[in-house]
Amino acid sequence: MKFEEYFSFEAILGDLVRWRIRGKDVGGTLPARKAWSRSGIRGRAGVASAVVRQRAIWRKVCRLRQDGTLGDFRWGQALITLVENVRSRIAFDGLTFERPRMIDIAKGYKDGKPEYRRVASFENLSDRVILSRMTAYVRDRLECVLSPNCYSFRRDSSITHQTAVEHLQRYRAEFAVGTLFVGEFDIKKFFDNISHKAVRERWSEMGFDQAATKVLEAYLKVYSAKDAVRSECAPCPAKVLDSDPLVEAMPRRGLPQGGSLSTVLANMVLSVADEVVAKVDDGRLFYSRFCDDVVFVHPNELVCRQAMAAYANALKMLDLPMHPIEPFVYKPLNGKPTSYYEIKSKGPFRWRQAMAGETNCAPWLSFLGSQIRFDGETRIRKESVEKHIRALGRETARAVRELESGDQCNSLGGRWFWRFRNRLIAKGVGYVTAKVEDCRMCWVGAFPNVTACADTKMQMRRLDRVREGMLSKVWRTLPERMRLGCHRYKGRPFSYYGFLEKAVRPTNMTRRRIRILPYSEL
Repeated sequence: MKFEEYFSFEAILGDLVRWRIRGKDVGGTLPARKAWSRSGIRGRAGVASAVVRQRAIWRKVCRLRQDGTLGDFRWGQALITLVENVRSRIAFDGLTFERPRMIDIAKGYKDGKPEYRRVASFENLSDRVILSRMTAYVRDRLECVLSPNCYSFRRDSSITHQTAVEHLQRYRAEFAVGTLFVGEFDIKKFFDNISHKAVRERWSEMGFDQAATKVLEAYLKVYSAKDAVRSECAPCPAKVLDSDPLVEAMPRRGLPQGGSLSTVLANMVLSVADEVVAKVDDGRLFYSRFCDDVVFVHPNELVCRQAMAAYANALKMLDLPMHPIEPFVYKPLNGKPTSYYEIKSKGPFRWRQAMAGETNCAPWLSFLGSQIRFDGETRIRKESVEKHIRALGRETARAVRELESGDQCNSLGGRWFWRFRNRLIAKGVGYVTAKVEDCRMCWVGAFPNVTACADTKMQMRRLDRVREGMLSKVWRTLPERMRLGCHRYKGRPFSYYGFLEKAVRPTNMTRRRIRILPYSEL
């Protein structure tokens, strides 16, 4: 499709409908729920309720537009105004975006100090629509260029990080006999270090539409390395001043995290590295890239080293700094804890059982939140488990504050604790009473490829104990009038441990994600 066709009324409406179903603000441009045109019982049979709601909104808007009465409603006038505003802005040579609101999100701890990730939030609805449509345009044009080894932000929504882990497991099974050599790469603060020059050079090679180039230039002006430097002093970014000469001297680089366009631009830039690695592939190399997380696996150490060197040279050409490759000892002689899992870039190392004192040899490979053992067993990365526990702790702390304030607790009475317990369960294993197609991505749903090995069982039992401890703590602080019955451990299918046994998984534990219909299928 041409660039202008991505900004048709139907395309913009499709984005708004998807955002409305996901609970995002659409600025009063869609009808209220009670005005939706739902289909009959037969039309809803076997269809996910999310899709039913999508079609109900779409049907209502299209019916009024066909009758010529869309402008008779306030929300209809707002929708027409939004579409006209978006079209006029992309046709204007002086297109600009409002500066996004920067949010510092805690992502973990390093050396006992909290680390933050700076995420951009575009508040203006018109800006969000333009960037969303621009993302669809660039993603479609990139599909013919991207390597099948790229699993991040593809047009086909079935290709995810889970697909990459599954393909790695299959490769391990194919070369089960013998030792494999592994290399891992990670780029330092990837989105903040993407050079605007590299983006423009790759953009010109792709031959995008001139109107799309105007949108790209406006997007590059809205964020720079200046904002990336500020994130070092989070959560108090005001400590770094705009007039700092070191900040002003930095070249223009950086894409805002949280912006949908940043993801496809990152794929576009790193597709150069994918092409370089493909030239040294002898047919037996496993190369997988999800955004900037890369893993190489090969039965020959020399070929694995050549692929890693080719990738490193491509990053140097793109002016992207990577974490230096560090040697390691997985099982030290003195028995002290090893720093193997803290090393970002390493290899090639032998992927097998490590002997005491052996260098560059490890039984576990870390990739996309999972850790795969040389024999195929898969567990969840320890840091991923710790992050989830901290998320449960924040939810519990918020519930305690509600209990102390007493406002919401008094209105709900004895039902308050059961709602709190259901929130913790839903955050971990999903809404077990919902339909399969309606289940939103819960925490365990992000790890469908884990195996029931001893390490995973221990992790799941620990999560059950932690969650039950939080529930018991809140239960003990409840006043007597709010205690209905007694608090008991619910067990399967509400437990983390029950997730490991496929036969007793709740009905919402599916490997399929919610299918959000494109506007052409609504």
